[in-house]
Amino acid sequence: MSDQSVHSYQFIVPDIIKDLVEVSDVFLRDSANALASYGINLSFRELDLYRTLRSGEVSLLPGKVEAVLDLWEKKYLRHLQYEADRYRPAAVDRLNRDAVKRLEMLHGILAGRNDADLFVDWEKIERRGVFRVTPEALYGIPAIPRYIVTDADGRPADVKRLDQASRPDLEKIQSKFGAITKMLQPGMVKAAVDQELAHWNKKRSDIGVANAERRATLRQAQDIYDAAKSMFEGARESNRALLDRMRGNYERVTFMETADADRSIAIEEYCDLVMMSMVYPDEIRCNWLLRYVPESRTLNLRLDLPSVSQLDLPKSWTYSSKDAEVVEDRLSESELADLCDTVSYQILLRTMYDLFAADEAGVLDSISCNGEVAVQSSSSAEATSYVVLSVSADKQDVLTLDIATEFPSQLFEQLGGISAGAPHLVMPVEPID
Repeated sequence: MSDQSVHSYQFIVPDIIKDLVEVSDVFLRDSANALASYGINLSFRELDLYRTLRSGEVSLLPGKVEAVLDLWEKKYLRHLQYEADRYRPAAVDRLNRDAVKRLEMLHGILAGRNDADLFVDWEKIERRGVFRVTPEALYGIPAIPRYIVTDADGRPADVKRLDQASRPDLEKIQSKFGAITKMLQPGMVKAAVDQELAHWNKKRSDIGVANAERRATLRQAQDIYDAAKSMFEGARESNRALLDRMRGNYERVTFMETADADRSIAIEEYCDLVMMSMVYPDEIRCNWLLRYVPESRTLNLRLDLPSVSQLDLPKSWTYSSKDAEVVEDRLSESELADLCDTVSYQILLRTMYDLFAADEAGVLDSISCNGEVAVQSSSSAEATSYVVLSVSADKQDVLTLDIATEFPSQLFEQLGGISAGAPHLVMPVEPID
């Protein structure tokens, strides 16, 4: 695992995707209901995935980042298996089963849902970051000095001391001089002995200074490590306390025991957790922006819908002996358009239904949902989003829908939803706010 920092908070990036994902700095944006909204952008270009995570509390963002990256790691592993299989003749049967399963899941987003699966786990966004301090922070250099010994937790624990120099053998030095020299020039012999002793004392002093410097470096590194770990543990405890308070604020929200701002933030965080708990096929990006309006007890939701290109999937595979390769048979243009439309309606309806079904505190009277499709312009690197489906509905009207059997487009019309055409045509409509 690899740690990265956001506003002094660490989060874990799975090793297999750590060089493939991009995580922006935290940004601050004022929302329409005057609540401070912190945000962070994630992108995974290879899988064409992106997410914008928001929270009224900046310290909740790292845990949300970890939850999304865990999901993306699983998607990437499935993607690698798929990419390996598509070039293997022996994998044709598995590719065909996978193709059928993918299409069935996309057509069955509503039929496959289950109220029992709607479990909102506040610990899902608890930050799990493992404490680490970089060598640069501890020692001012990119690597840990070789003379530093660390314990099992990585804390600097001791130093390897330089061995003290051995006392010179004075008799051996004197033996280098002959008897005549010792008798006629004793000063020369003494000078040689004194020089060797001086060299030895200088070496002893240098080693002593070097060992003292190593011990000083150790103490300094230990102080930095302990202070950083104390701050890290304090942040984790603060994060847990914040989550507990947030959960308590949501659970008590019907009794009006919390301030309006705290209550609205808790409701938004709860709804965000519901959204994060929804399991969709890998082809669905699942990006959203939500805002709770306490005066009307309404959740305003902007929700990403898939484009045609996003769902351009193979429906079967065959092995061509002529070309000695696995060949895919893709969806026709009309099949792709129908798939895009039914998926768009299902995602919008499923999201509204699940949000209402999971509303344990009974704080949502209605949801205004605007489904957007991002279109890449040939003249710009930035995609432009257009609202193509818009609907506002009360809780009872949504929960009484027979979502498992009716056609999604008909259910959308029953709720009074508006569109300018089939979703795959990306014809904009005026959003309902």
